[in-house]
Amino acid sequence: MFAARLKQARQLRGIASQRALGVLMGLDKKLASSRVNRYETEVSGIDLDGLGRLAEVLGVPMAYLVAEDEATAAVVLALSKLTASQRAALAKKFAQEL
Repeated sequence: MFAARLKQARQLRGIASQRALGVLMGLDKKLASSRVNRYETEVSGIDLDGLGRLAEVLGVPMAYLVAEDEATAAVVLALSKLTASQRAALAKKFAQEL
């Protein structure tokens, strides 16, 4: 799921190439394309620092990229668009209902 969500987020953000994404992450230009390609094809994993940089560049929460299913990813993305107080109120409401 991570690889597909990464590719989708890159395309939705309008980042045309894997190299461009890698450069935006701060990777060396010569390595950027191959490194991001390895992430998108699941040949190689990514550490937490890299995941954080990737999420920041893509404008999504880290949890969105690693969510175990589409529904969870959609909820994480929607929550990220709320203010902190709105998220707190929603969390409180969920806790009361569960």
